[in-house]
Amino acid sequence: MRSVSMIRIRLTILLVGLLLIPTARIDAERIGYSSEEFAARRQALARTLREGTLIMFGATGATPGLRFRQNNDFFYLTGNESPNAVLVMDVASGRSDLFMPKVSATQSRYEGGNWLNEADAARAHGFSAVEPLTNLHEFLARQHDPGPMIVWTRMSQRDEVNEGRLDVAIDQARRFNNPFAQYPSEDAARITALRQQFPYFELRDVTPHLDRLRLIKTPREIEILRRNGRISAEAVKRAIQATAGGKFEYEIHAEAAYWLLKNGMQGDAYPAIVGSGPMGNQWHYEDNGRRMQAGELVVMDYAGSLDYLTMDITRTWPVSGRFTEAQLKAYRADLEGQKAAIAAIKPGVSRDVVRKAAEDVFRREGFPPAYAYLGHYVGLSVHDVGDWNLPFEPGMVLTMEPIIDLPEQKLHIRVEDTVLVTATGVEVLSAGVPKEVDEVLALIKH
Repeated sequence: MRSVSMIRIRLTILLVGLLLIPTARIDAERIGYSSEEFAARRQALARTLREGTLIMFGATGATPGLRFRQNNDFFYLTGNESPNAVLVMDVASGRSDLFMPKVSATQSRYEGGNWLNEADAARAHGFSAVEPLTNLHEFLARQHDPGPMIVWTRMSQRDEVNEGRLDVAIDQARRFNNPFAQYPSEDAARITALRQQFPYFELRDVTPHLDRLRLIKTPREIEILRRNGRISAEAVKRAIQATAGGKFEYEIHAEAAYWLLKNGMQGDAYPAIVGSGPMGNQWHYEDNGRRMQAGELVVMDYAGSLDYLTMDITRTWPVSGRFTEAQLKAYRADLEGQKAAIAAIKPGVSRDVVRKAAEDVFRREGFPPAYAYLGHYVGLSVHDVGDWNLPFEPGMVLTMEPIIDLPEQKLHIRVEDTVLVTATGVEVLSAGVPKEVDEVLALIKH
């Protein structure tokens, strides 16, 4: 009897192990997109534009030292990740042509080819044609009939993985303060070139139409965001567990970064912020080089980028595993403010209504309401595109991050989650990292 029981136990363990193996592999597998996803986006944009020709330009090169990341708008419409690609779409018919540079044998050997090297690439990727970039000028010239030609292109600022359009515009404005840095942006130079080389083009800005489309996430995007939320939340949770007085900030950053890479993230959504003690009051602190001390708080703002979709999570916790009375009071107020804001979100509700819910909690608990606000939209950029004047709609993704910031007390509390607006309320995509006081403190073992 004993031997039969042992055999059954061993078989049960083996079966459980076999079931767990594929699950672990699936967790680390990237989801990606089908060519139909991008074709549907182009069709939706064409229905909005109604007439003319769309010209969209891809990124021309990688940031030194980093993996190449395609321009957000271009990737959204094409799914293509090669430098120097151009999309031309006839709005009325939906015909989409992609132009790409020919890659030399040497370049292909070291860096890989592009879709021009693929047989039947146009059909495989959902385009009418994939052509050499050298054909682009003549192709555009052949589109012209007598009279003005409506051409849609991006005339607003691009956005980056960790910077929205406004952030990029501000960075460029600051650059212009340098008398020796007056060169135009690449986007501005393109607009000038189009006007000079094709004076009959009637240029129109596609950005507002594209931003409205990007604002509502597709089912595939939601699937990827959910996975990103689970992985990024677990990464931050592991960072909390690794906390101890005397450790450096970069040590707990490393715990989280390892988990993101292990589970398939292509990169960070933004540089990790791990601010302990007084550095917690520097909202975008990125050095992460300070040694943490018992009695201090640590503020960690960090998440990953998966299949071009980002996440944004912040948690605040005590290095020693114990809040002081003042820290605890502020933490509970911030958390309750965030919960009130999340509970107020429903389709049709305005941003002001949700913000007021958090402000009311801050005032009741005796804290200034200046930063009891919502955060920002999230998507291809962590500061994603979208009009905040619109009421909430299902498919919007945004952060909830009310903040208590008291520099004179070296006190900064931020509890931030990324949420998806649903038909009835919200789904917290980053719910996997604890935020209740007892749950957070239970993670910190000394």
